[in-house]
Amino acid sequence: MMVAKESVVGPVIPEWFTEGIASRFKAGISSVFILHGDITCLVPNPYADSEIQWPYVPLNEFLSRVFDEREMVIFYNIASGPRFLKPEMENTFRKIAELEKEDGSADGSDPVAAAKAGLAAKRPTPREPELCLPLIEKVLKKMENVAVIVESAHFVASESNGPSLTPNERTHIERFRNWAQDSGMKKRRNIVLLFTDLASKISGELRQSSSRISTVFIPKPTPEECKRYLERLTKGSSQFQEIENQIKILVKKLKRTKREKAEIEEEISNLTEQLKDFPSIFPVPDDFDIDVFVNATQGMSLRQILEIFRLSRQKEQMVDLFFVKAKKAEILNSEYGDVMEIIDPDWGLEDIGGLEKPKMYFREVLSAIKKGEIRSVPQGITLMGPPGTGKTALVEALAKGAGYNFVKMKNARSMWVGQSEERTERQIQGLWALAPVVVMNDEADLGEANRDAPKGDSGVSERIMQSWMKFLSDPKIQGKVIVINCTNRPDRMDAAMKRSGRSDDRIALLMPSVEERDPIFVVMFKKYKIKTSIKDFRPYAKLTDGISGADIRKIVLDAFKFSALSSKKEVDDASLQEAIADFIPSASQAEIDLMTLLAISESSSRRLLPPNSKEIIQQIRKRNIVPGCLELIDQIEARNIVKLDLEVDLPIEVRKIMN
Repeated sequence: MMVAKESVVGPVIPEWFTEGIASRFKAGISSVFILHGDITCLVPNPYADSEIQWPYVPLNEFLSRVFDEREMVIFYNIASGPRFLKPEMENTFRKIAELEKEDGSADGSDPVAAAKAGLAAKRPTPREPELCLPLIEKVLKKMENVAVIVESAHFVASESNGPSLTPNERTHIERFRNWAQDSGMKKRRNIVLLFTDLASKISGELRQSSSRISTVFIPKPTPEECKRYLERLTKGSSQFQEIENQIKILVKKLKRTKREKAEIEEEISNLTEQLKDFPSIFPVPDDFDIDVFVNATQGMSLRQILEIFRLSRQKEQMVDLFFVKAKKAEILNSEYGDVMEIIDPDWGLEDIGGLEKPKMYFREVLSAIKKGEIRSVPQGITLMGPPGTGKTALVEALAKGAGYNFVKMKNARSMWVGQSEERTERQIQGLWALAPVVVMNDEADLGEANRDAPKGDSGVSERIMQSWMKFLSDPKIQGKVIVINCTNRPDRMDAAMKRSGRSDDRIALLMPSVEERDPIFVVMFKKYKIKTSIKDFRPYAKLTDGISGADIRKIVLDAFKFSALSSKKEVDDASLQEAIADFIPSASQAEIDLMTLLAISESSSRRLLPPNSKEIIQQIRKRNIVPGCLELIDQIEARNIVKLDLEVDLPIEVRKIMN
């Protein structure tokens, strides 16, 4: 049995343990498990009713309680060697491992034998895996009801390409495989848990299904689990609250009565003493909204949440929302900062000028999220178009409007063997932990974009791609993880990344029209709180043909700088004109034209195409500075993506000759 004591209440045991370990163990599926993820987690104490001081315990303490009635419980660490749950277990281990004689003594008439026996009794249990694991194996073969917990198992059986493994490492890997495939292990009800923070650090041979080793992910706490924990931290247990209420009733009674004061005061004193047996609670503001705090702490472990409350106590201040958000950013960027950037979004859809159709689409997504219509929430979106057309602003606005966490992915590739896969696993773990989350995959065409491209990296790119494909295809993420790919070159992305299910909608964001540039100027002045005497921006919109939204931002900030240099208190016509005249676009027109045509040709919805798409295509055709652009335009027209004006179009034969 996995849980020995009858007092253990099933529902308090985490699901990853009951379903991931206990069920598989009882069914005889596995006796060896790899546990990865939040391995430093705090877990509800299964005996919290009797151990009121410890409502939550570290994972090792949890396992100590769960395995308390087993014949042998061994915690093994490569640095410290084996530790035992009870002193008598160590004595039994040493005898079975033949580290000392059965009786631990020798015949007193033979001083040499007595000396040897004394030395054997003093000989420490070896900690090196090549010496200790064979001893543990003896115990597993000779005893029943044994539990072995191997901490940091990746140091014992690490992932590595074949030639770089030492003979000892190969032996450890094979030993674990033998334990998993030994039918006697199951008959003797023995269990082995291998702990690691990332499964990719453990030898791939142990993670194969043929090894019969089950891999179990320990996730960060769900919102419901966070809420229960926050209630414990700020309100105490139900027993604690009941005693507090009794004290409040007695205090009111004491104020009203003139008799029996001594008895009431004594009862209050007794109840107050009882409260000292419980863990202290943390003070919170009167306007403390636990649901808001649950949302603010999403993505954090219970241990990290406790750290925030302890820091607030050390600083002698209450935990408010601002303090939580600031500390959360520090903690999570420290944990995931090398693989993703966690950002607190500042701007909503109302802070974006132009882009009316994309904003309409994102409002529809926000409406579906708020109504709980998960089926209408896309699992993935691809935003395409030239630089500076508002891709980042739209992604940030979606995260802010939905109240989701917002992260920007970083390149997971590393020059060191195995680290690319580890970083990818941490990214995916982080997204599960931060859910609900909006994920921005910027420059999606530069990542593991195309499986057909030559790589020469021993299959690393393929494995990274497979990990992402599996994650993005998981129906469990719908409505919880929204991945938005942003790219200038959608043609360089792998086709599988663009298919429906992984990228439900592909939206073209093109250079703004003159009608769109007018509100962009208005928004930029408002967004950056820049004073201006200008009331009508239409004349400046006409002066900035071919300029992106990001370019307009730069022009507005330059105008503010020029006005300050001229000792002006606000931006006037002369300063803005100077900024427009001074600005030089960063990209060539040919590059912009190519990115524009590719974005239109890859679009998945005609209703979301910019209203000036036809005019833009006609201008590109007239310029004809992109090699093969006329063929691209033919394809756009043949697929009826944009209906062009045939009267002014050049004949197809002429286009072919020109190409």
